[in-house]
Amino acid sequence: MKKASFAVFTLFMMLAALLRAPDVHADSSATANGSSSISSACGVTESDLVAIKTIQDNTSLSYADELQQELAVRRNLLSKTIQCAKTGAEQDKTAIDNSKVSSNLESLKNQWSDKLDSAISYYDLQLQKINGTGISGTEAIAREVFTWRQNNYAPLAENVSNFIMWSDNQGLFTTAQNRLAQINNLTDSALFSQNADVQNDYEEAAVSLKTAEDQNTAAQNAFAQSLAPDQTLSLIKQSLDSLSSTYQHFFDVSNLIQSLLPH
Repeated sequence: MKKASFAVFTLFMMLAALLRAPDVHADSSATANGSSSISSACGVTESDLVAIKTIQDNTSLSYADELQQELAVRRNLLSKTIQCAKTGAEQDKTAIDNSKVSSNLESLKNQWSDKLDSAISYYDLQLQKINGTGISGTEAIAREVFTWRQNNYAPLAENVSNFIMWSDNQGLFTTAQNRLAQINNLTDSALFSQNADVQNDYEEAAVSLKTAEDQNTAAQNAFAQSLAPDQTLSLIKQSLDSLSSTYQHFFDVSNLIQSLLPH
């Protein structure tokens, strides 16, 4: 036991990785929310692990006392870590349950919500194991949860993040469609219907919005096709880039119309 153990370092690396939650939501609205790591939210810090080494380096402790104190610290740290991960899963579930989607995506939304329920149950099970474990047992639990999180929870959380982001973005497309309709009313008026520059600018805006909408639909289809999260995210970003270009076209045609109005 009197070793500045490599095991402590390994445990720290696993627990630190466990606390790096995928960025699912900045708040309950999940707008691509670059959330901070749940470790800071739960108060787990490197100093918690330093406490283990401090106990190991304390030569005044008997072997039994060292074992007892180190085990208590390890159990506490592991409990805090898994509880943090569970809190993250609960927040993800709340976010996706509150997301508004079309009826054809409701089933997929419910599937991910159910998987998050299963993740929460998994964390509860691991928490129940901790009090009955020894030193090697805490390391085994940390290693098991770390591996499970990498292989199961991380891709699930990325899909949930993308899904919520996509859902929140739909209002932007509705607003753009309404804006295009308003501009169309102007460009079709007698004052501008024969103006080639106005018509060209309007057509560019319409084409740009159509491109954005097609990419937005492709992102929706990517969820149904279970594409990799990074592929879906790329489609979402493309649709937003195209939508940004659309608004620039709105700005251009509006400025042109404004300049042609009688003063």
